[in-house]
Formats: sequence, C-alpha cells, structure tokens
Amino acid sequence: MAASAAALANRHVLSTTLLHLSDMKYKDRRQYGPDQPVEFLEFRPTLVPAILVNKLWADEGTSILWRRYPHLPSLKHMPLERRQYYANKVHQVFALSPPLGGVETLDYLEGLSWLNLKSLELEVDLQLYGAPFRRMLHAGLEHVELSGIQSGGSQYFIETILPTLFNPCKNLKSIRIGSDTIMDDDPVHVSALYEYLDALPAIRTIEVKLVNLMDKDALFTRLSQRQGLQSLQIDLDPGLALLPILAGPYALPSPFASLRRCSIMCYPEIALALPTHLRMLEDLQLDIARVPISPHQPADFTIFEDMIAELSHCPKLRNLKIGLSSLAVDFPSSILLPRLSGSALAKLAETCPKLEDVNLLVTEPSAIDGSSISGRDFESFCKALPQLRSLSLKLQPTTASALEMTALQSLGQYCSELEVLRLKLAIQLSILPGSDSMPRILISDDDDFAPEVLALQDVSPLFPKLTHLALSRPDTDLAPVPDTFTSSVSSQSTSMVDPTVEEDLVRSWAHPLLTHFPRLEILEAWGDFSGQDNECLNYFLPTQEILASTWEFLSGIEQDLWEDDVESFEESFEEGNSWHSLEDWEKASLTNEFAFGEDGPGDVHEVYPDIGKLALRDEEPEGMITPGRTLASGDYFEDSPTHA
Repeated sequence: MAASAAALANRHVLSTTLLHLSDMKYKDRRQYGPDQPVEFLEFRPTLVPAILVNKLWADEGTSILWRRYPHLPSLKHMPLERRQYYANKVHQVFALSPPLGGVETLDYLEGLSWLNLKSLELEVDLQLYGAPFRRMLHAGLEHVELSGIQSGGSQYFIETILPTLFNPCKNLKSIRIGSDTIMDDDPVHVSALYEYLDALPAIRTIEVKLVNLMDKDALFTRLSQRQGLQSLQIDLDPGLALLPILAGPYALPSPFASLRRCSIMCYPEIALALPTHLRMLEDLQLDIARVPISPHQPADFTIFEDMIAELSHCPKLRNLKIGLSSLAVDFPSSILLPRLSGSALAKLAETCPKLEDVNLLVTEPSAIDGSSISGRDFESFCKALPQLRSLSLKLQPTTASALEMTALQSLGQYCSELEVLRLKLAIQLSILPGSDSMPRILISDDDDFAPEVLALQDVSPLFPKLTHLALSRPDTDLAPVPDTFTSSVSSQSTSMVDPTVEEDLVRSWAHPLLTHFPRLEILEAWGDFSGQDNECLNYFLPTQEILASTWEFLSGIEQDLWEDDVESFEESFEEGNSWHSLEDWEKASLTNEFAFGEDGPGDVHEVYPDIGKLALRDEEPEGMITPGRTLASGDYFEDSPTHA
C-alpha cells in the first residue's frame, strides 16, 4: 500500500495512470422510447472522482480533460484569471456557432491566450462569430479545420477568412476546408490559395474535397510537385484534362513523390493512370464516376479488375477503398453490375501484401458481380493477408453463392486479426463448427436441459477480435418473402412457422454467434439473400439478448429493447404474428441463464469465460460518464456527388 501511495503521489506516474483511464471507453445502447430507434453510444469513464482526491490529482485530471475534451462554455462562469488557467491546458478545440436567434454569446473567450493549442476545428460563421477565435490562431498551431456556411460570400472568404486563418499560423502542418463552407452559387477560384500554401512549407496534409473551388485540376497539378506533401483529399474536375500530365510523353516527372494518403474523386481513366506514380502510397480512397451522358462501354464492367491490376505499383498499400458511382446513363444499375474475378482478388493480395483494410463497393441499387470468384480464389486472397483488419465487399448475393459455404472458414483460418467484416452474402452461420461445452441457452425457467458432460477441448473462436459482422439476411423460414418487400422490411411479419422449427433455427444461429464472435458489438443485416432488399439493419450488442437479437436478424425486424406487455403478445397470437409461436421469447430477451453440467446453473465465467460479456451492464448514475466526440463515417457516397 505504501508503494502504491508513493507512486500515485508522483506527478508523472499519476498523469500516466489518469491518461490511461481517460483513454478507456465502452459502448452501450440506448432506446429512449418504443417508437425510437436503438442508438449505439460510446462513453469514457469520468475523471471527476479522481479530480476530487487532492490538489495534485485535480491538477493532473483537469489537465487531461481540458487537453482533449475542453467544454468551453464552462468558462463563462469563471473569473478571467481562472479562465486563463484552463485555457493554458487546452491542446485542441472544436467549436460551433451559437444557435441562431439565441441570446448566447462567445464573450467568455475574449482576452484569453491559447499558447498550447495545436488543433483548431471551427464549425463557425467567421463573419458573425470569428472575433473570439482570432487569438487561437497563432504560430504554434499545427492543424486548422474550417467548416459550416460562411455568410460573407466569396469576396469575404478571399480577403478576410484566408489571411485570418493562414497568416498567423507559420508552422501549420494540416489544413481542411469543409464541403459546406463556400456557397454553391458563389465559388472561389483555387488561385486564392496559392500564395498561402506557398508561404507554408511545413504543410503536409491538404483536404479540399467537395469544396466549391473552381479549377481543381490546376490545384492538383500544382500540388503534384509540392515537396513533402503526404496527404491529399480532392475532387477533380469532370473530364480527362489531367490525363496528359499523368501518362504519355508529356507526363510530369515524379508527381506526388512523397504522398502517403490520397482520397480522390475522378474519372476512371484518371484513376487508372494514378497508381504508377504513387509508389509510396499507404492509404488510397477512390470515388470513381463520370458525368453520365453516354451508354455504358465494355471497359466499364471491368473497372475493378483494371484498377486492381494497376495497384501492383503500390506495394506499400495498407488501406484501399474503391467506390464506383455513375459511369454511364445505364451503368451501374440493379441489372448491369461491374465484375470482380477471383483471380483479380487474389492478385490484389499478392501484389499488396501489407493490406489491412479493403473496401470495394458500388452505389445503390447496384452491387458487384462475384460469379467469377471461386472458394479457392477467396482462400488465396485470405491466405496472403494474415494482417487484414477490415474487409467490406458489396457483392450481389445471388452471383456469389459459391462463397456462402467457405468464405467464413477461409477468413477465420487465415485472418485472425479481423475486427470488421462486411460481406454481402447470405452465409449460413449454422454451418460453423459448434462447441460441446457451450451451454444450451435457456428460454424459460422450466427448461432444465444441461449437457451431461462438459467437453475437455473447446472450439476456438474463428474471429476472436471481430466487433462488426455484416451479412445478408439468409433464406430461412423466418425471412420475409422477397416479393413482399416494401421500402422497409421492419414492418413485415414473417409467415406462420412451427414453434419447434423456429426455436431450433434461432438456437442454431445463436450458438455460432456466441462461439466464434466473442467480442461482437454490431450484427448487421446487409440486405437479403435475393439482393432485392437494400436496407441495412443494425443489432447492437446482440449477445446481451442473443435469442431476441438472432430472431430479429433472421426475421428482418428492427432491434427493439422495449419489453412488450402480455396483451400485445395475445394480440399477436390472434393476428397470426410468429411471435405467438414462442411465448417465452419475452423472457429470453431479458435473461442470461445458462445450464452447466449435471448440477444445473453455475458460474458462466468459470466454465466459459469468453461469454462473460453477456452480463447486463448496470446503468451508471447520472453525471458519472464523460461522452467523447465520435464522428460517424456514414455512407461512402453520402457526400460524394456523381459529377452530374
């Protein structure tokens, strides 16, 4: 005790300990009403109890909180000297404009110095509310991000905003301008950025994707020769004007020689010409599209395969995302699909052996034709990428049925580091090997089943680190009939199913989920087995109520954490709803009972520790959690127009 007390009285040890605590996080789900969707929230432990210990703990705890998660409005209740005390601790700031029509002001920021501030993200109309933030812009700042509508117009943006942002920040390393910053009807020419970028040689990251800047091709050409540029996000002008500088006798010498990360929206011909110049690239995101004015061409169907062939020039690639949008007036569509062969998929893994994240998708309602991908090809792909952490393939389920029986086994055998797996395939999880020591999930108190003997050897989970699993809803007795789909399957009821069949079906899926996905946080129904339904339904922390979540997944019904009363079940019975077939499912959604050995219930952690997460988490007292800022990724093409 004396040693631990001495350690925690040491400022360095205490700071390290509290910093580790502040980095911890857990996720939980909330449903605020029976008519509200389930939300998945991320929380961090509060440092308030630590701050209350003594002066040393308070100083270190508040330093950590204000360094990364400063709540600036709390400054308004402090005297100026105390406000400066906390401002000295701040390393990064995210700020919003006050609500329109409100009485709130930003006067509490006036007169403060922010000498330790490194990152400033402003979603603020600078013409109306910019004055209090001017002192945050200083020579020590490394990252500046501006988003939100700027009411001053293009002239104000050029003459006031740009010099305000850039001139004081002599050591800026990263700049991002948000897509909503410049009005659609009042664009700014890219030449307005030139003098500022040239005056800041330390800048390594530039993000201007979807910003209303004219002549992006000229900026792209200029940046291609910039020394030390490591990260670029940009959308190019529609057309092929850049092709001569990327390929042919007049190509620029060694463009983007130092680039490590690149996110570009462009025509397919430009995308195919880029990789040969990007030999140092580690992260590539391509949004491929055209102005859709002509019918499709034969080469459009092989764009994925052609792009993968060019990626042989990028052996250091770690993250790859290729999204395909409109290429022609009729392509891609629900009928005309781009192809991906198994040989191309295997070649990708062979030529880019460092890949950790692979994401290949097509905008709705289309998908990828996977009819040429064999189980052997997919196994070769998996075998060559043992460090793969995330895989997302938006296949048309009916074209890739050859993978339904083997894809998970190949991934589980060779890709043990997987954390996210999204395969638009109607895979039957019940084919995965089970465990004799996995207890049977009890549905009611009268169910006294227990295995006679626990197996000495257990089945190791195929995916010990996976947190997100997305599959197409399979064709089972619980699945809605495809031709009855409306805009949402959540309102569809399944057909009448024999109670025993329904119970066995759900259990046959629940056990593999528990056995092979011990850390699963999100189970996603990515459309259905026919490819007609494109709606995604997420089931958060599905193993907490494994039977209910599995039933909802198989039935195509939205997750619901609210307990129905007995009358609703009686009404469902009279109306023919399939819930009537298992009256104890209501209990199943609330119970965590398991049977072990001949003696009945036992300690789940002693017998099967990997399913300890089934225990329900008690809700924390109000004010005892510190929410962190989480940015949702959203759909790949959510903010990406198709050059139309």
